[in-house]
Amino acid sequence: MSRLLHTSDWHLGHTLYEHPREEDFDAVLAEIVAIAQESKPDLIVHSGDLFHSSRPTVRDLFRAMRTLRELAAVAPTVVVAGNHDSPTYFEFLGFMSGPSCGRGLFFVDRVRPAREGGVLTFDASGGEERIRLAVLPFVHPNRFWQRSSASGTSYADYAEGMRSLQGELKEALYEGYDPERDILAFTAHVFVTGAQTSPSERAVSDDFATPPEDLPVVSYAALGHIHRPQAVEPLKFTARYAGSPLPMDFGEANETKSVVIVDAVPGRPVRALPRRLSSGRRLAHFTGTLDELKAAAAQYDGTFLKPVITGEEPDGLLSQKIADIVPHAILINPIPARQAADGTVLDGDPGDEPELPDAFRAYLASKGLNAETAESTVTAFLHLLNELDDETLTPAPAEELLSAALENTWTEAS
Repeated sequence: MSRLLHTSDWHLGHTLYEHPREEDFDAVLAEIVAIAQESKPDLIVHSGDLFHSSRPTVRDLFRAMRTLRELAAVAPTVVVAGNHDSPTYFEFLGFMSGPSCGRGLFFVDRVRPAREGGVLTFDASGGEERIRLAVLPFVHPNRFWQRSSASGTSYADYAEGMRSLQGELKEALYEGYDPERDILAFTAHVFVTGAQTSPSERAVSDDFATPPEDLPVVSYAALGHIHRPQAVEPLKFTARYAGSPLPMDFGEANETKSVVIVDAVPGRPVRALPRRLSSGRRLAHFTGTLDELKAAAAQYDGTFLKPVITGEEPDGLLSQKIADIVPHAILINPIPARQAADGTVLDGDPGDEPELPDAFRAYLASKGLNAETAESTVTAFLHLLNELDDETLTPAPAEELLSAALENTWTEAS
């Protein structure tokens, strides 16, 4: 029997309403390492968004590499780039710490052909079995931009392009496949149609989604991009989002975070069991009076607390009153209930980068835009967010003309 450990979406460097979370990351990463050491997998897969920013700090780079090296000491560890990750940083990390340095760390920075790193093979179960892993980092819509297209990438272009990439990887996986020995796996940072999203995901849209039936048929598909842990259905094989190890905002406060341990035997369905993560400070809501908060204060020690207080008028002393009652909580936007009812209260984090298309959609609706106009505006907004995440921007028309001229220079006859 072979075993795989699947983790994802660490988002190192993420802050909650500008509050650093180093303590929480250190705790949950140590927990993940402990689970790996206990469960002894043959392969560890991280399915993208290692960092929250494409330009991580030195401290976050150190935190990532320290943890990944600890994991690689347990089993070969593969990390694919997500939409928040920089392919150039991943290329550098792979050069400095990859297999060429004698370590079992594999950074997949860009989409690669099967024979150039798109399919990786690892011995498992003491060498009696093999895990063949197809890898697909985040694919930006610009990859499928067509010079002949006046409006850029269409939704059909993206779906068809992703279908082609996954088909090529599937074909390579099955080349030389030994059903008595091989276990086929696939990892991708991708939004699969029908997955249940959280408010904190960035650049997630049905316009640029992959239908579940387009995923390669494998024993296990380790997916990243969606922060809520979940299985992908309906499929004839097992595919799961491991989810983020920490809640990214208060919309995820009640989610059970996890990694996934996958046990596989060639020719049989896998057993994929989420392993709960319990480290890191809890995100908690409270709605009630100050007296009710005082009665329940102990349960909010050590939490990020978002309180809405009833029976109080807005004044400059409310935050101090709450802080006196729950001195060991980190208060997030404490407000009286009357103020909260004046508008829509969002569970997102305004201190983060813009990553709430639903909030933008609600804002446009509040300004009187009709549904069709609002939706086209939100789509354009998502395109702009995608552009910020991509290191290769869509060519401008003037750039195209200049490139064409340089490729077809005119030389005067002598």
